[in-house]
Amino acid sequence: MTELLIIKTTNANKLKTFLAKNHIEHQIIYNEPLDKKTSKKDKLREYIETKSKENIFADYGEAIKDKEREKEIALWDQADEEDEEELSKQYGE
Repeated sequence: MTELLIIKTTNANKLKTFLAKNHIEHQIIYNEPLDKKTSKKDKLREYIETKSKENIFADYGEAIKDKEREKEIALWDQADEEDEEELSKQYGE
């Protein structure tokens, strides 16, 4: 007797392996992964992962700019100190 049996499982490969190992005649008529319903938590998790990846690269660019700014600030501070030393030498303070 041939029967049509519809089974929804997350272990389809295990079921196929079991049928093959036990030499059970079977025919796969329809094979398509069922879409998992996405919950609000899943959507939020996906959104956070996407944004965190984007922010990593955006923050990296900002960090490089910050390092350049820090170097420039250090140069300006050094120039100010040198100017103050020259002025104090000139005017004897």
